Amino acid sequence: MPEPFDLRVEIPAALTDPAAAWRFIERFAARLGAPVGPDDGFPESGLAAAEQRLGLRLPLAVRELYGRFGRRHDLLSGSRTLLPPEELEADDTALIWQVEAFWLYQVAVPLDRLAEADPPVLIDGSSPAYDDWEPYADRFSAACVETVMSENSLCGDWGGWRRECLPSDTAVLDRSLTRVPPLISPGGRDNADRWYAGADVLVHLDRSDERSESGWLYVRALTREAWDGFRTVCPGAWTETVGG
Repeated sequence: MPEPFDLRVEIPAALTDPAAAWRFIERFAARLGAPVGPDDGFPESGLAAAEQRLGLRLPLAVRELYGRFGRRHDLLSGSRTLLPPEELEADDTALIWQVEAFWLYQVAVPLDRLAEADPPVLIDGSSPAYDDWEPYADRFSAACVETVMSENSLCGDWGGWRRECLPSDTAVLDRSLTRVPPLISPGGRDNADRWYAGADVLVHLDRSDERSESGWLYVRALTREAWDGFRTVCPGAWTETVGG
């Protein structure tokens, strides 16, 4: 019998340290029926070549992600793309490891924090949506958990959906789901993000868009039944998210 997998339990545990994050990704992949294999990461030679080209040492958590899961596009790439080692790039302040195709932003690790095993993550200002580099996540491993939950591993028929938040939604979410720790924690966005989970569904309430009075709901579900059940509790004009 497969080991139980419940997002209400798995997500808080995954955010404690890098080892927990990698275990979550492995269990999540197995839950999707596509277990992580020995060839799913980039070889050490590719990481060493990237370090020599860039003239820097990759943080331990970055090396672990690439060495374990770097070739798993189904887990780590959707609207955002994990750059392969040969395409990693650095500007004057940050090492860029993810790029997004729709809003045209980038995700990076600050150069002055590369010596840390699990450094923070930044989001950039190459898009009008952002003003210069801004904090995105307190730890690289937490950003990896968010990537897995937000990208195309959960999109498709029951995956990535969104709609504008209604005034009644917060009460519905508090009543029907479990509040979980934020997967991202950018500075200056206190109380802008709330995250909720059921056994097979994750909901992100995002109030960062100033054009929306109440914010947006983003839903990811592991099964058709979980998506249908959530939509019954929280009906509305749902549309597929970009990158689905």
